Amino acid sequence: MSVDLQSVNVSIAGRQIVRDVCLQIRDGQRVGLIGSSGSGKSMIARAIMGLLPQDTQLSGSINVNGTQTVGMNDVQLARLRGAAMGMVFQNPAASLNPLLRVREQIELPLKLHYDLPAQDRAERVANMAAKVGLPADVLDRFPHQLSGGQQQRVSIATALITSPRLIIADEPTTALDSITQQQILELLVGLVDEAGASMLFVTHDFSVLASATQYCYVLREGSIVDAGRTDALLADPADEYTAMLVTAARALSLHVDGSGGANHD
Repeated sequence: MSVDLQSVNVSIAGRQIVRDVCLQIRDGQRVGLIGSSGSGKSMIARAIMGLLPQDTQLSGSINVNGTQTVGMNDVQLARLRGAAMGMVFQNPAASLNPLLRVREQIELPLKLHYDLPAQDRAERVANMAAKVGLPADVLDRFPHQLSGGQQQRVSIATALITSPRLIIADEPTTALDSITQQQILELLVGLVDEAGASMLFVTHDFSVLASATQYCYVLREGSIVDAGRTDALLADPADEYTAMLVTAARALSLHVDGSGGANHD
C-alpha cells in the first residue's frame, strides 16, 4: 500500500508539533522515521492512522492508496484501521486490553471488520499466534500474565490478523531487552515482507532502522531535515543532526556497521 504525505501540519492547543512534512511510502516498501524524543514522530504515525487527539488541528494531504484521509470522519477512518492499516505500539502493556484473553485480543479486528464464522476466526487466530511464535497455551492467558516480548508478539498478531496492506510500528522494541528486541524486529520485518505489505517504522535508534528499513526520513523538531536510503545515511551522514543520531547509536555499542543489513530495492 502506498502512502503520500504532502505539507502535513499538526498542532495541539495552538502549539505546532509537525511542520510541513512530506513523506512517501511505496507499495511493499519499508520506510523509517527517526528523530529524538518529542520530535513529532508519533504524531505523524497517528495522523496517518487517524488516531490524533480530539483537540488536534491537522492540515495538508495524507493520501493512503489513492484515498485522501484528511477530513474523513471517525467512522470512515475506523473502516481503514484494522482492515487496511494496522499499528504496533511502543508499550504493549498499555495498548492491549487487560480484560481480554489473548485469543479474544487477536480475534477482535476480525470481528469488527469481517463477517466470519466463529470456527474460521478461531483457526485464523491459532495460525497467526503460531506465526508470531506464541505457544497455544498463551491464547487463554491475560496480557498481564505474559512477558514483555510475548505481549509485543500479541500486539503484532493483532495488527496483522486482518492482513492489512500498511503496518505502522511506533517504537515497538524500545521497552524490550536487546535479545528480545532483535527477535521482535526480525519477526515483524519477516511477516511484513511475507505479506507483501508496506511499513512505516518509527524509532529514535538508527541501529534498529539498519535492519528494518530500506529508506529513511529524519525528523527534527517537527520538520524533515534529511532523507535517503538507510544504508547511505548510516555510512556517510551529511546532515549534522543525522550524524549525531548515527554517532549516538554507535556509542551505545549496538553494532551499527554502516552497511545496515537492510534489504534493498
